[in-house]
Amino acid sequence: MRKDSTLGLSPAKLARLLGITLGSGSGEKRRNSAQTTSELIQAHLAGTLPLDTTVIEELPAIIGRLRDDLIAHGGKTLGDVLTDPKSDLDTIKKVRQHAKRMAYRKNSGAKHAVAIAIYFAAIANALVFHSTKITTHSYRSLRVSFGDLAKRPWMPAELVKLLAKAHKMCRKKAE
Repeated sequence: MRKDSTLGLSPAKLARLLGITLGSGSGEKRRNSAQTTSELIQAHLAGTLPLDTTVIEELPAIIGRLRDDLIAHGGKTLGDVLTDPKSDLDTIKKVRQHAKRMAYRKNSGAKHAVAIAIYFAAIANALVFHSTKITTHSYRSLRVSFGDLAKRPWMPAELVKLLAKAHKMCRKKAE
């Protein structure tokens, strides 16, 4: 057999044969390569989608609009805002809405409880300090929720006081 012989293979078959042969290496190399590729694919599939560049470009404008809201409450904690009689109603509504979104996310039991506590504390603040109901829940339903939350061992004392006041108001309104 001559060295330049193609063994009668067509050019396509020869290219396929050479491709398999040239890329094959040892069996161990093939297994490692497949494993590496599999790991890379799994890593990419487990990762998040890249950020939309339009969102990144809009961040300065978004932050600019929020700056005024944030400066008014600079240095205050969320607990301070929720328990302060002077907290403005718009801020309390935003806190309630944020907590509502948090509650709908897939969270652990503890994170969900935190979201619910903040949500009802914001509603309690509006009722107690602004005489305004910022939810569609009935007074009777709110009374039950405030009472249940106030009894939780993990509830901070300052929120327990706020929830107890709101509970009392709801009891009077429900009658």
